[in-house]
Parts: sequence; structure tokens; C-alpha cells
Amino acid sequence: MQIYNVGVIGCGRISSLLEQETHRGTPNTHAGCYNHCDRTRIVAAADRDDERRQSFGGKWDVPGLYTDWREMLDTENLDIVSVCTYPIPHRDIVVAAAQSGVKAIFCEKAMATTLREADEMIDACRRNNVKLSINHTRRWDWQFRQIKELIDQEAIGSLQAMTLQYSAGLANNGTHFFDMLRFFAGDVAWATGHLLDPDALDPRGAGYFHFQNGVQCIVNGSTGGSAQHLFELLGSRGRITVANTRPRQFKLFVKNKEEKFPEIPEEHKLNTTDRGRCVIPLSVEEITESLDRDRDTISTGEDGRAALEMVLSLHESERLGNARVDFPMTNLDLQVLVRNEGFISDAVPQ
Repeated sequence: MQIYNVGVIGCGRISSLLEQETHRGTPNTHAGCYNHCDRTRIVAAADRDDERRQSFGGKWDVPGLYTDWREMLDTENLDIVSVCTYPIPHRDIVVAAAQSGVKAIFCEKAMATTLREADEMIDACRRNNVKLSINHTRRWDWQFRQIKELIDQEAIGSLQAMTLQYSAGLANNGTHFFDMLRFFAGDVAWATGHLLDPDALDPRGAGYFHFQNGVQCIVNGSTGGSAQHLFELLGSRGRITVANTRPRQFKLFVKNKEEKFPEIPEEHKLNTTDRGRCVIPLSVEEITESLDRDRDTISTGEDGRAALEMVLSLHESERLGNARVDFPMTNLDLQVLVRNEGFISDAVPQ
């Protein structure tokens, strides 16, 4: 059984420090999930911050610690690289990692700041035969996969419409929810949108997505009622709702009668985003399987690009006076930053 050597770029919250937040289920970070998986071993990590880098090395017993991620890629013999930074450097890191000889890259969302950057990342990985996987966590969540199965089985009839309410920036958090909309309904045909705070680095927003199969979706980026993600999926003979309570509530209705939503098997309870898990073990296990069997994961670079396109379509609609934006978008350089270049979070090791 092959053990895959892992290098981690960025030693902050999603990389490791969320493990110290006691209200969250564990493992819930890239490092935590690599440590949990018996097929992966973290051998190197890079971060400019001395305290975070040294703490990461001590916590996960990592021998190779670097200030410069480029030096790490040049020096280490890595199979998998995790990109745990905010989006601005994603393109440069992923392209360099793909050219360095690694076999797989696990990149945080949002995938990139522009569609052109996303295309360059996908192209570099394709040319170098590298598996690119984007951390849209809910694709590995057992309960969200059950929703997909129920839709495919037409448990609620044919999917006709969806609504989404949430309270977060479009790119940093909204990308998760948009990715789920596409996971359930397929590719988008066109969109219209409105940004609530257009001068922000990562604006909130509202809008409408029309999918290629005719499914209609209203998105409300509301700050009211503490909405985090409230999904409602409407079929021809039933509906599914998801409420982001603690624990999260999944409900299934068929012909106006509530049916029992499938219960999580004991062996899959780690593979949910409930209890604040931002990375779940199945994502790492699936990356190792993708390398074993030479196949893609359930969350590819193309999937990450599609979610980014949904985000940027609302930006483009706002720029054009809330006009309809057809897919595929032609404006490949429209940019959403999420954080300023050089941003370092205030999360510190405890």
C-alpha cells in the first residue's frame, strides 16, 4: 500500500489551526485529515509566519519547514500538495506545483480570483497529468450526497426550482453554496444579480440562476434572520429542505407528507460538515483513490471553475446594470479578491 508524501502551503486556520477550536468536530483541517488518513504523510510545510510554521511542524511532526513555498517544491519529493492560502496566490502556486512533478493538488476555495487564472490552473494540471481537487467540502458530505441521490432517483419527482438564503461573501463562503446548487441541478445557462456591498473585497449579493435543464433558482444573500445556508429544493411531487442549525436539519417531503431523511451511518459520521468541519476525511481518502485508480475526484478543477463563474456572473450582472449574463462568460478577467494581497489572518497557535 503506497503512502503518499504531502506538502502543505499555508499553516493557518484551514490548514491546521481550526483543530484548536473546541466547538468543532475533528478532524476539520487539511493537516488533521492527512493525519487521520493512513495513506498520507505530511513531510513538508511552508508559511512566512515563523510562529505558525513552527507550531505546525511540532503539532504534526513535520520535518521539512520552509518560509518560501517555491523552495519547498524545489527541494521535497512530494506526491500531494495542499494549497491553504487565500485566493490571490492560488494560480501561481498551483501552476508551479503542477510543473514540479507532484501527482495531486488539493486547493482551497475560492479556486482563483479570475476565470483566466482558473483556466491556467486547469491547463497546467492537465498538461502535467496532475489531479486537481477543490475543497468544496459539501461534495464529500454524506448528507449532501444523499440529497443528490434522492434527486437522481426522483424521490421528489423532477427537480424544478431551488432557493438559497445565506449571509456571507459570494466568493469566500457563497462559493460552497453555489457549488451545491450546480451539484444538484447541473450547469447554469444564464444569471442575473445584484451586489449588496459592491465596494467590498468580497461582496454579498442576490440574484437568479437559470440552469440548462430549466431548473430555476433564486438566491438571497440576506443578513437577516441569521441565515447561513437555507436550501429548498422543489420537485414535481415533493421537496427537500436544509437548515443550518446545530445539528443541521435535513427534511424530505413527498406529496406534502414528511418522510424520514436517511440517517448517517456510524462509519460516515466523520464525513459531514456538521459541527463546523471545514475539511472532512473522505476528501483526502478520495484523492488517494484518484491516484491509485487514475480518476478524478468528485470536486475537480472544472467544478471549482464553474462555481467561480457563478460567483463572478453576479458581479458581471451588477457591472452591466443588473443585466442577464449568459454562460460561458466571455469576461475572463473580472476579479474578486476576497482578501488583499499579503493578508495574514489573526489566528495564532494556542
